[in-house]
Amino acid sequence: LASAIYSGRAKNGFALVRPPGHHAGVKHAMGFCLHNNAAVAASAAQAAGAKKVLILDWDVHHGNGTQEIYEQNKTVLYVSLHRHEGGQFYPGTGAAHEFGSMGGEGFCVNVPWSRGGVGDNDYIFAFEHIVLPIAREFAPDFTIISAGFDAARGDPLGCCDVTPVGYAQMTQMLTSLSRGKLLVILEGGYNLRSISSSATAVIKVLLGEYPENMLENVIPSKSGLRTVLDVLKIQNTFWPILGPVFSDLQSRWGSYAIQEI
Repeated sequence: LASAIYSGRAKNGFALVRPPGHHAGVKHAMGFCLHNNAAVAASAAQAAGAKKVLILDWDVHHGNGTQEIYEQNKTVLYVSLHRHEGGQFYPGTGAAHEFGSMGGEGFCVNVPWSRGGVGDNDYIFAFEHIVLPIAREFAPDFTIISAGFDAARGDPLGCCDVTPVGYAQMTQMLTSLSRGKLLVILEGGYNLRSISSSATAVIKVLLGEYPENMLENVIPSKSGLRTVLDVLKIQNTFWPILGPVFSDLQSRWGSYAIQEI
C-alpha cells in the first residue's frame, strides 16, 4: 500500500492490519507487536523513491519500537503523542527529552501527556503548535499515521477522551503534508465500538469528506499546555521555527500554565 500511494497508483489508504506493530523494535517483539508495520511501510515508501518520511503516532502508548528503529535517522521524523505520566504508563518510554541520538537529534518528537483523560482540545492544540510546524519544516514526501485508537473515548485501557471528530480533524490537518500521500495503519485499541467509529471518521477524510464540527480556538487543559510548553522548549534547539511559537504561548498562556490544577 505504501508503494502504491507513493507511486500515485492510490491516492491514500488505510491498512486494517493485525497484530499492531509500533512496540516491535530492532530485535524484540513486545506489547502484542511482532513486526513494526509502520517501519516496514516507511522502508517500502523509501524504496519507491521517498526521501523523507513522517511517522505520526497517536496511539495512547508510546511507540518505543518505532523510536528505537529511527532514533539515529534523519530521513524519518517520528512524532508520538501518548500517555506517559512520568514513565509510569506502559511502556514507560517517550519522555520529551528523548529526541534522537547519534546525528538524529530532533527527528524524534515526543509529546508525553502527564495524566489520563486527555481529549480533543489538547491533541489539536499540540498539532497546531508542535506537530504541524515541525512537519512543515521537515517537508516529508510521504506521511504515515500509526493510528491506535486506544486514546479514544470509551477505551477501557487508554482512559482518554479523543472523539471521532478529533481523529478526523487530526487526519485532515495531516493531509496538507506530502501532497496528500497519506497511509494510515491500525495500531492499538480495546473497544470495538470506539475503534470502528474513530476509524470510520478517519476513512471519511481519506475519501475526501471534510470533517464536521471542526474545533477552532481550542483551549488546552493546564496539564496539556505544560506538556506542550515543555516539548517546545526542548525541540526549539533543533527546530528554530518553534522559537516564536514558544514565546507567543508563554506570553498568552504563561499565567494559566502555572496555576494549580
